[in-house]
Amino acid sequence: MPKETLITIRRLVLNIIGVFLLVSLTFEILVGIYLKKEALNNLAIEDARHTSELVFENLYTKMQEGWSKKDIEKILKRLNAVRPGMTIHVYRSKIVEDAYGRVEEDYRKVQSDDLIQKAMKGKEIITVNRENTIRYLYPLRVEKRCLQCHVNAMVGDINGVIDISLPARQIVVSLDKMILYFIVTLGIFLLIFFLFFYWMFDKRLVQPLIELSRKIASTKVRTHPEETIHVDSNCRELKTLEKSFNTLIKQIRFYYDKLIASFSIDPLTGLYNINRLKKDLEGGKRASMLLLNIDRFKELNDYYGFEVGDKVLKDIARRLKKIVPEETTLYRIGGSEFCMVRFNAFDPNEIVEILAEIQSLTFESSTLEELRITMTGGVVQQQNTRLIEKASIALNAAKRRNKPFEFYRNAKEIEVDYKRHIRWIKEVEEAIEEDRLIVYYQPIVKASQPEVKKYEALVRLVDRNGEIHLPGEFLEVVQNSRLYARLTQIVIKKTFTAFKKSDYSFSLNLHINDIKDPMCRNYIYESLREYPEPERVTFEILESEEVSNFKLVNEFIRTVHLLGAKVAIDDFGSGYSNFHYLLKMKVDFYKIDASLIRYITKDPNSRMLVESIVHFAGKLGVETIAEYVETEEIAEMCKALGIDYLQGFYIGKPTPVTG
Repeated sequence: MPKETLITIRRLVLNIIGVFLLVSLTFEILVGIYLKKEALNNLAIEDARHTSELVFENLYTKMQEGWSKKDIEKILKRLNAVRPGMTIHVYRSKIVEDAYGRVEEDYRKVQSDDLIQKAMKGKEIITVNRENTIRYLYPLRVEKRCLQCHVNAMVGDINGVIDISLPARQIVVSLDKMILYFIVTLGIFLLIFFLFFYWMFDKRLVQPLIELSRKIASTKVRTHPEETIHVDSNCRELKTLEKSFNTLIKQIRFYYDKLIASFSIDPLTGLYNINRLKKDLEGGKRASMLLLNIDRFKELNDYYGFEVGDKVLKDIARRLKKIVPEETTLYRIGGSEFCMVRFNAFDPNEIVEILAEIQSLTFESSTLEELRITMTGGVVQQQNTRLIEKASIALNAAKRRNKPFEFYRNAKEIEVDYKRHIRWIKEVEEAIEEDRLIVYYQPIVKASQPEVKKYEALVRLVDRNGEIHLPGEFLEVVQNSRLYARLTQIVIKKTFTAFKKSDYSFSLNLHINDIKDPMCRNYIYESLREYPEPERVTFEILESEEVSNFKLVNEFIRTVHLLGAKVAIDDFGSGYSNFHYLLKMKVDFYKIDASLIRYITKDPNSRMLVESIVHFAGKLGVETIAEYVETEEIAEMCKALGIDYLQGFYIGKPTPVTG
């Protein structure tokens, strides 16, 4: 962006005055020249006319006395000598020539001079040449008194022309002086006028404006909150500007104060927020924190709406304000999280009393009936670093252990889990970006036929050192992150590609989150539509308590069947089996959980439970698969119980390639 050229008001006014003065003087000079020319013409005409009339009267008088041409010429010579530079000639017209004869010299002059010829026709002519000589040609008209001599003429005819040439120096000099005096006088007047105008303009407007701009530039809202500006001027516009600026400053201060307050104050509850908490903990002060979280607040928001949720938050804030201990500061640091901070330790009995006060809090409105609120706490005592993080670890430990609150010193193993979680999230993200996720395939055989016809696809992660990691190390960590759907899609793509040119069937594992994710779900459907033999594909859905939306799962199973693929329930019998819904889920396989198969030869209860599952599946027309078949003895027991398919290290370990 080009640099902007700035100019002061004073300089701007001087420039305007200078330009206007220059234009005014130029205009005066042009007007003076015009006036000089007009005045010169008018004066010369009058002077020449009077001179001509005087000459004519003299000549007429002498002609009445009978003077000859020579006598007249003598008179003209004497007249020419009266004014230096003046010459007078008299030329006869044709009427006079007819009566008194022609003067050849004059005749030639008349014939050669166009101006004389025009004057002979009765036109007065005046010219000014470059030498400032005025030439005036005065036509002599016949008057009644002339008829006694010029009997051949009529009144109004032209008897001749008087040709007078005289210098205009005296007239020009006089006019030049007059015009010069006029220009100088007017110039001095304009200069005085503009100096006075500038002085008044500078005093009444420029200086107050400069003062106003300096005061505006020096105004500091933050350090001088009550400061206003005042300009010593009676100019209405400046006073309006002063008033407008002071009003603007007040508004800025109002919103500035609100902004500063919003930086430290939670707008909903009026409590201090996390910014204020961080500021209060600056300098590495040792402090204790009780972090409080409203239990199941998200469900409350989702079910009753944000308006009710906000009311609950405000009511809890009011209650906490009443019960906050002395020398303790209350903050709201998150959506459903409050905390109390003090610089000495919390007494466990204090924490119990605070939580008891909250547990007794109930809410009633037109949209809900006596909603009871509970809170869980995490406590960190006398720490000077990572207070919020450590209190969060203690809070999560309390929730896992179903306790009202927990101390950080009793929850350090959770911190280890956090670090592991962060490490594997980063590792999986990098593996996806760098294509370090690979697929191993473990064979599955029919119990009655040892030949391998089917494989299960199992993901592996190769770290940057080339070490291969099993899914047990990282899969649980990413299951509830945005990475899991990407991981599933990568496994599907690589497995579909690997089996495209073979005759083997294969199965892939799906978590309930894959089915809930619309993008992942659509990716599965599109992959099946494009695959040439979808009947060779089986999707294994993990049975767990997370499978709660049976309507969505059944819709997924129905769509997969329509596209030609099969569905299995994985880890069947692992501890959560809702047989009512399982009866409605039209699946193709039950994959019996490894915890039952592992002890099937030693534990009668496991054997009896597996036998019940096989019988249940047979009644439904669903085939069964036993995983974790590690020995020949387990394989034989599975065959004896009627299990349809076998999978495990005894059958074959997972490998990067099939066949």
